Amino acid sequence: MNYLEKNLTQNENVVYQANIHWFLFVRPVLLLILGYLLYSAPGTGFIHWIGVILLVFGLLSLAERLSVKIGSLYAVTNKRIILKSGIIKRDALELMLNKCEGIRINQGILGRIVGFGTVIVTTGGATNSFRFVSDPMKFRDIINEQIANIG
Repeated sequence: MNYLEKNLTQNENVVYQANIHWFLFVRPVLLLILGYLLYSAPGTGFIHWIGVILLVFGLLSLAERLSVKIGSLYAVTNKRIILKSGIIKRDALELMLNKCEGIRINQGILGRIVGFGTVIVTTGGATNSFRFVSDPMKFRDIINEQIANIG
C-alpha cells in the first residue's frame, strides 16, 4: 500500500494524480554523455580527468533525480491536495481544499515548450513548491474544479 492509499480518509477519492516530467533527467543524461565523450577522447591527461569528474557528477545527479521521481507524489482528491516528496527525508503537504489560499505556476520557456513546471501552493503563510510537475496547468485546473465542487 503506497502513501496515497494509506492516507485517504473515509469517502475520499483520488480525482487526479500528476506525473513527474521526464525532463527531470535531462541534466544527468547530458553530464553522462559529455563525461563519456571526454573520458573516451584520444589521449590522456586533463581532458580525460574532466571526463571522469563529469561522469561522477552525472551519476550523482542521476541518483538524486531518481530519488525525486520515486519519492514524489502530487495528487488531488475530492477533499484535499496531497503533495509529497522524498524517500528518506519526507516533505508532505496535505491541504484541505477549502484552506487553499493560492496556487502559483512557474514555467520557464523550456517548461512551456516541453510541458512541465513548478507548482507553488500557499496556505496560512506556508509555501511549498513542487518541481517538474507534468502539465501543471491541468493540475491547477483540477484543484480549482474541486474547490468549486465543495463550495
